[in-house]
Amino acid sequence: MKNCVYAAVFFFLLGTVVFWFFYKPETQPKTALFSPEHIKPISLFHYFSGSLSGGLGEMIDTVNKRIPQQKVFAQPLDHEAFKSMILSTLAKGTPPELFTYWAGVKTQELVDQGKLEPIDDIWQAIPLTGRFATPVAEAASTYNGRKYLLPITQHFVVFFYNKRLFNRENLTSPASWEELTDLSEKLTARGLTAFALGAKERWPAQFWFDYLLLRTAGPEYRQALMDGKAAYTDREVALAYSMWASLIKNGSFNADANSLDWAEATQLVCSGKAAMTLMGTWAIQAFTAAECGLAEESGFDFFVFPTINPDVPATAVGPVDGIVLAKDSTNHEVAKTVLSYFSEVEPQQRLSEGSGALAPSSEVAKQNYSALRQRILAASEASSHWAFNYDLATKAEIADKGMDSFNELIAFPDQSEEILEHLQAAVANIRSRH
Repeated sequence: MKNCVYAAVFFFLLGTVVFWFFYKPETQPKTALFSPEHIKPISLFHYFSGSLSGGLGEMIDTVNKRIPQQKVFAQPLDHEAFKSMILSTLAKGTPPELFTYWAGVKTQELVDQGKLEPIDDIWQAIPLTGRFATPVAEAASTYNGRKYLLPITQHFVVFFYNKRLFNRENLTSPASWEELTDLSEKLTARGLTAFALGAKERWPAQFWFDYLLLRTAGPEYRQALMDGKAAYTDREVALAYSMWASLIKNGSFNADANSLDWAEATQLVCSGKAAMTLMGTWAIQAFTAAECGLAEESGFDFFVFPTINPDVPATAVGPVDGIVLAKDSTNHEVAKTVLSYFSEVEPQQRLSEGSGALAPSSEVAKQNYSALRQRILAASEASSHWAFNYDLATKAEIADKGMDSFNELIAFPDQSEEILEHLQAAVANIRSRH
């Protein structure tokens, strides 16, 4: 009995010592085994949430396994709320170390405001030049001659269509504008919606304007318009709007386009209520999700936006998402070293698998893609030019007015000329103030 008492006292005292040693931070520092002093939390705010959530969690998990001395804590935010929230935190000087952002004019604006830290040193040390193709590195990563953005997704905007519906109606994917309009007329005559569009948040409609302008006026003119060297009342823009308006007037689009979001429009294609939708490759995750359940190639497939003028070079449209480093963040020097791990093959592959995006890293082997995505990759590589979508290609204030005009055209297709005159006046006023 006495021995039992001694043993109980011994283990009580031992437990007290262990607790005191490991769990009383005000008198004893924790040992490296439990909480290394050199571990620094790195915050990452992102907009990969809701219907766009696929893949980023897996990417971050992979990175965290590679950086035992740091840990990335991700904070997902609603896609639309993110746009204002991140600008607010930057203005207050309280941003996260890392955040996802859209390559193009949006990143350029933050660079010009001095809100981002350049990453040339890690770019050269790894080096990342061999990991990312030159067109991607130049268009998406380089601003004012320096590197600021590490690409993590490359999306291609194409037509996705319900293959079961096409097979049932004995239809084939079009290669020319004439074939596309003929296809839409056949579908409309059979009581089916040709094109599903969800423009409630405005940006999904921009792809129609982008491709119509690029396929008729070409990438050089389109860039001149984005730079303010051409006008929205030019005949080139008027032609794109009139072609789009003609499709709207003949009933090719769902009547509630301005009331649906892109995911709801995609669901119309899933259910067979609409035949196709013009959307980025992030739609793949919606088509293959349980709510839709269409298999790649057998349930749904894709085709690129058809040729309109064969003399105009083919241009692929789509956004590149990346991760940038906030200059005013607490641990941005540590975060810079962490950022490089997002360029590695496994993290890039994990995000690609979950998001439907192409991986910007050229080191991700093509055989890692599904057959559908290999074909999408080949189609993107066959394009002679790459263009960022409208709201990433021109100043935010102007893009805001332009996207308003897209909703106006959807609602009032007979007033395309008046809509463009109003848009050009608003754009001229904005440019006169800068």
